[in-house]
Amino acid sequence: MRIRVLGAAAGGGFPQWNCACPNCRAVRSGNTALRPLLQSSLAVTANEKDWYLINAGPDILRQIESFASLNAGPGIRETPLAGVFLTDAELDHTIGLLSLREGSSLTIYGTEMVRSCLQSAFPVFPMLKNYCSWEWQSLNPGIRQKVGLLHEGEGGNIIVEPVPVSKKPPLYAKSTQELDCHEEIWEVGLVLHNENSGRCLAFFPTLEKITPAIEACLKKADILMVDGTFWSEDELTGMGASARDARSMGHLPISGPSGTLELLASFPAERKILIHINNSNPILKKDSVQRYTVERLGIEVAYDGMELEV
Repeated sequence: MRIRVLGAAAGGGFPQWNCACPNCRAVRSGNTALRPLLQSSLAVTANEKDWYLINAGPDILRQIESFASLNAGPGIRETPLAGVFLTDAELDHTIGLLSLREGSSLTIYGTEMVRSCLQSAFPVFPMLKNYCSWEWQSLNPGIRQKVGLLHEGEGGNIIVEPVPVSKKPPLYAKSTQELDCHEEIWEVGLVLHNENSGRCLAFFPTLEKITPAIEACLKKADILMVDGTFWSEDELTGMGASARDARSMGHLPISGPSGTLELLASFPAERKILIHINNSNPILKKDSVQRYTVERLGIEVAYDGMELEV
C-alpha cells in the first residue's frame, strides 16, 4: 500500500492568505527554513492503478495535478481516482468534492452523520447530482470494511477501520435544526490495513482527546500520522490571532503536560508523523527549537509530496 501526502497543512494552508504571523511572513519572503504547504489530504493505493483520496479540500485540483499518478489518461476522460474517504464534514475536508464534479463513478465513504450533513447543512450531494454519478458507502465506527479495487487481481485490498474521534459538528452545522448532532460521531480517524502484508497506517488528522480506543490503534499501527495542528495550547490566543485555544478548536497541542509529544514517542510504530499543521506552528521551521525537540524524539513533520509504504 502506497500513501502520498498531497497536503500537510491545516485549514487555510501555509501561508494562509489572511495571516501575517511570523511563519507566514517568513515563508512569503523566501526563508529556506520553511516551505509552503497545501491543505491536509492523502492519496492511497494498493495496486498503483486505483487511487483513493482521504479528504478533499479546496486545494484538491492543484494536488491532483501536482502528482502524476493522479493525472487523467490514457483515455480522454479516464482518471485513476476511484473514491474519497471523509474523516469528517468540515469544509476543509469536503469542499473539494464540488471541484470533482466533472468526474464520474466516484465512490464517497463516510459516516452517516457526514452523509446527512452533506445532504442538508452543506448540500454537496444535491449540488452534485446533475453533474456526475457517485455512490455513497457508509463507514461504521468500529467495523472494518474492505475496499474493492476496480482492477481485480492486481494487488491486495485496502481494509478501512474507522475509529471514533469526536462528537463536535462543523461550525456551520451547529445551528442546523434538521441534524441531531449532540450524541453522534462527527469525526473519525482511519486505520488503513494492507490485506497482503498485514501492516497498517493509523491516520488521525484531528485529535480532541486520546481515548482508550484511539490509544489501542496508535499502539498497534506500523506507521502513525496524527494531529500536529498546534504546538501549544495558547498558540493563537497568545499572538492575538484568535479568542479560541487549541482544545476549544478540537485539537490536542503537541507540547505541554497533557500534549501528545511524549505519548507519541512511547509508541512502538516504526514511523511517527505529525500532519495537519497550522501556519502558526513553530515546528514548520526546520531550524526551530520546537522542530529539533520533535525530531530528537524520532517524530517526523509531514510535507507535501512525502511518500510511505505500508
